[in-house]
Amino acid sequence: MEVVVIQPESYDEAQDICDHIKSQRPVIINLENMERNVAQRIMDFVSGSCYTLNGNLQRVTNNIFIIAPENVDVAGDFREELKSNGIILPWKTQED
Repeated sequence: MEVVVIQPESYDEAQDICDHIKSQRPVIINLENMERNVAQRIMDFVSGSCYTLNGNLQRVTNNIFIIAPENVDVAGDFREELKSNGIILPWKTQED
């Protein structure tokens, strides 16, 4: 499984993020260095697309989100896939 990590620099990248979800690739979005109003517009666009595509949107931190297509289980398989690739996310679930 390919996981896409994006730190967008402008609102124009919102469609690219959604294209990855549409292609069944999970995306980690880092909005930490964005202006708040632009980050909000991106998340509005992405969350609407995520809903339409039956995806899953989860907040990792205040400004980092995971958007997964409907075929990816974020709580289980996806977390293990990230760990095996050296990506440790700072949130806890009931499994931890």
